Amino acid sequence: MFCPNCGSSIDDDSLFCTNCGAKIEDEDRPSQTPVRPDFSGAQGQEAGGQPSQTFFPGPGPGMGAAPGSRPVNAGPNPQNTRGNQPKPAKKGKGGMIALIVIIAVLVVAIIAGAVIFIMIQRNRSQQIAAFRDAVERFEEQLDSSNYTSIQDAVSDLMAECQQAIENRDVGSISELEERINDLSQQLTAITDQITSLEELKNTYQELIADQYYVPEDLQQYVDDIFASLQQAIDDGAGDQLENMRSQMEELIQGLEEKNQEMIDSFLSAGDSLDEKNMTDDEKNSLQSCLDEVTELVEAKNFKQAIERAQEYANRAEQVAMAILARQEESEEAARQSEEEARRQSEEEARRQSEEEAKNDYICPDSSTRYLTEADLAGLSDWELLLARNEIYARHGRQFDDPDIRAYFESKSWYNGTIAPDAFDASVFNQYEKANIAFIQEHEQ
Repeated sequence: MFCPNCGSSIDDDSLFCTNCGAKIEDEDRPSQTPVRPDFSGAQGQEAGGQPSQTFFPGPGPGMGAAPGSRPVNAGPNPQNTRGNQPKPAKKGKGGMIALIVIIAVLVVAIIAGAVIFIMIQRNRSQQIAAFRDAVERFEEQLDSSNYTSIQDAVSDLMAECQQAIENRDVGSISELEERINDLSQQLTAITDQITSLEELKNTYQELIADQYYVPEDLQQYVDDIFASLQQAIDDGAGDQLENMRSQMEELIQGLEEKNQEMIDSFLSAGDSLDEKNMTDDEKNSLQSCLDEVTELVEAKNFKQAIERAQEYANRAEQVAMAILARQEESEEAARQSEEEARRQSEEEARRQSEEEAKNDYICPDSSTRYLTEADLAGLSDWELLLARNEIYARHGRQFDDPDIRAYFESKSWYNGTIAPDAFDASVFNQYEKANIAFIQEHEQ
């Protein structure tokens, strides 16, 4: 089609002329239905009313027509008459439209740029906010963790993160987030190791407290190991986990050896006992205690095993004392039996001696009671003389008369040591004094 304003050839679907910028109205567009020429006249018809020649429309747009040329129709066409007439040109309208279009494009570009800028700023703010949240989460992890071993790396990273947030440096966020993730993973691993160290400490503290006895010569060693373990926990030295576990295992092995030595020492208290001298109750009591010790050692409960072994030693000592007491009782009974036999023998000998002594004395009781007429009845003057002097002889008086001296020296009980002139009569008791006078009366 052609522009109704300047006549330039344009596409059928154009809204504006590409030459003058005039707007193309719908009414200016050519009809889409081809116009058939009217051959109703006499000319051009043959007999029978059929056209005698074929009509070919002249060249149009796209068919080699010259610019500004119009299509030629063979006859009048009322439908195409208006469309083929050029309209008067609209002066200045095309320039205004072009200006409006340019302004509209600029406004759209400005709005689009503003929208893009706002979106970029919003995205930047969202990135900064998300990064700040990530940093805060990392700080929370730090607050609940021991990061002494990576203190320098954490301090440097947090300073860089704070600087990036203050400067809104989104370009460094990705690299910083990677470093945060790396340190977070390290911190998690360290936290797990420290947790394992704390569990190791608590486990072995409870184990030693419940199942082992710590001798005085090992107490300082035990304290030093647990102090080292606590220091590793405080320093966040998770890499010391395996080393500390190895030390704890060595400690337990050493305690087991020491505890077993103590148990064996206590159990040796029963080695000297002779079962032949033990009662059945004593045997059963010791065996029961020994069985408990064996079971506790097999269960690695050395602390209670030592207590039971010590109880075994106490029982063994009690049994030994009981055996000794029974032996002493038996020996005492034998001694008493022997003593009783000896006493009875001595008593019998004394009785016999007294009987014999009585036979050696004329008046055996003259020193312990008053004599009676019956005691002196039937005695001769010589016997009365001897009866009176035997009171003197009992106190060791010697005699000048050879017959009297010979008589008393023949007696086993006599021991003459005091000369007659040195003898003191005050040694006599009341019975002896009275009996001397009583016998002397009968001598007359």
